[in-house]
Amino acid sequence: MIICVQGLGYVGSAMCVAVSLARKNFKSKKFNVIGVEQATERGKKIIEKINTGVFPFISNDKFLKSSIKKVVKKGILRATDSQEVYKKADVVIVSINCDLKKINGKYKINLTDFRKSIYQIANKVKKNTLIIIESTVPPGTCKKIVYEVFKKIFIKRKLDIKKINISHSFERVTPGKNYLNSIINNWRVYSGINKLSAKKCNKFLKSFINTKKYPLKELQDTESSELCKLMENSYRAVNIAFVEEWTKSANRLNVDLFEIIDAIKKRPTHNNLKDPGFGVGGYCLAKDPLMAKVGLKQLWNINQNFEFSEMAIRINRIMPLTTINRIKLFFKNNLKGIKILLLGITYKEDIADTRNSPSELFFKKMTSLGAKVVIHDPIVNYWEEINSNVHKKIPN
Repeated sequence: MIICVQGLGYVGSAMCVAVSLARKNFKSKKFNVIGVEQATERGKKIIEKINTGVFPFISNDKFLKSSIKKVVKKGILRATDSQEVYKKADVVIVSINCDLKKINGKYKINLTDFRKSIYQIANKVKKNTLIIIESTVPPGTCKKIVYEVFKKIFIKRKLDIKKINISHSFERVTPGKNYLNSIINNWRVYSGINKLSAKKCNKFLKSFINTKKYPLKELQDTESSELCKLMENSYRAVNIAFVEEWTKSANRLNVDLFEIIDAIKKRPTHNNLKDPGFGVGGYCLAKDPLMAKVGLKQLWNINQNFEFSEMAIRINRIMPLTTINRIKLFFKNNLKGIKILLLGITYKEDIADTRNSPSELFFKKMTSLGAKVVIHDPIVNYWEEINSNVHKKIPN
């Protein structure tokens, strides 16, 4: 059994380790997990770290760090930039970014690079290989892009197109102290372009996920699964934005919104209401609420507004301004020379991912107002977005 993971980012690297730990659940005598990255400077650094038994991203998950060391030492896991490994793969997990970019004032999903990555796999794999798309993609991607690429290439390679197996099962990885466990012990949704693809995906997911406690959920088609991920993240974004507007009113009335929300949460129907926060960041929540609208237009030529999702994105992007306004009010709008200690520069605790962090807007805005912002983070050494070193210990 050869399992390849295309894309060794925050999700793909951890997925390699999770699947490697399930070695005993596969009957095949030969079992290898191979992570595939691009032959770039960044990609080569990731490959080098994995092949020495080191997780390529900063993490304080002891289980993850000890596990990757163990599976690499046993020869179960390795990483490469060679596409030739796809030839022997029984399963290929696609875990690459499908980016949403704003070009000339309009949002567009970069499906060109995604399509190229699928071509790389289709040109090499044998028939009956199970392809699992783990990436967050617009509805219709598996059938309109992935399957069509495979169909075209299989015909060119004179392979039976009935032997194409494509499924979609989006990731629910949560970096932090329980990084690896968030893969193994978590609910998973899946679907296939046909019954056989779904059946194969089900069997594979059961090999490394604790399905006794976290049962799998099969959806009727890949469009449903693709839409499910976008709706899931959009719901979270809207929930956060909803609380933000009540935070402003609570501030004006000088009441404790945490206490109020705690009282509301006593009702079982309302126990997932979010608490007030500093802002929203990371790779997913900053873009996923817009992907359905953009994707429906790009792949289906369907024009539909997603008012709540779009509004949530706008509100969440400027959430740090609420905190900034509170500080301005306290100092009577004069922040020149005021020294501020910023504790944490990532979008959540216990991670080193600074992408789209609300701390970035806070830092830039406060600095422009004349304040001196001192940066502290217990994990991050260097803040790339603002080109600055970070205090690992709280300065005196």
